[in-house]
Amino acid sequence: MTTLIIIIVAALLLLLLTGNKSKTTTNQPKPQIPSRPPLTDAEREAIRQADEAWDWATHNAIVAGTYSGPLPEHIAGGHWSSLYPDIYHTSVAGINFRRGIKDLAGTTFDATLTADPKNKYDPNAIKIVHASDGRHLGFIPADETASVRQFLSDTLPHPCRVHIDEGEEDDDETGRTRHFLIGEVNIYRNSSTTLSPQ
Repeated sequence: MTTLIIIIVAALLLLLLTGNKSKTTTNQPKPQIPSRPPLTDAEREAIRQADEAWDWATHNAIVAGTYSGPLPEHIAGGHWSSLYPDIYHTSVAGINFRRGIKDLAGTTFDATLTADPKNKYDPNAIKIVHASDGRHLGFIPADETASVRQFLSDTLPHPCRVHIDEGEEDDDETGRTRHFLIGEVNIYRNSSTTLSPQ
């Protein structure tokens, strides 16, 4: 009987000690993980510009708070200075009127800008063609043709990089989902252009 009492008392003491330990542990404050300060307007603009330049290293460094490079400056007229003055970024106009390019969705590839003087809508048009197989992808938007020519000192043909994605939207009239292509083009002023902010 005495042995049984000793065992019960020992078990109660053990239970009591274990309970105190767990209470002590849960009452201790959790260690604080340092949080990154909120992004500044200049950092947000730098991320936008890095995304346009497909510079994911700079994007990730800014988000992580480890970026130490230059940031864009706010200039007159509500604009920002460019971190990538040797890269011209724009969309591919007319891409959804081109056939046989849907297989390019989700890819980035080399392309070429060429003059299209026989274009019946705009003799100054700049055509974008796939570098390896010559597929016509679309055009530089008409309202940016003069800017692109000035950026390149009117040197055509000129290499560029194109990225194509597939988008979708619901058509309220038909109730169907409409699929379409979205094309972006990066034009590098010269072959030595890098993705590093300048």
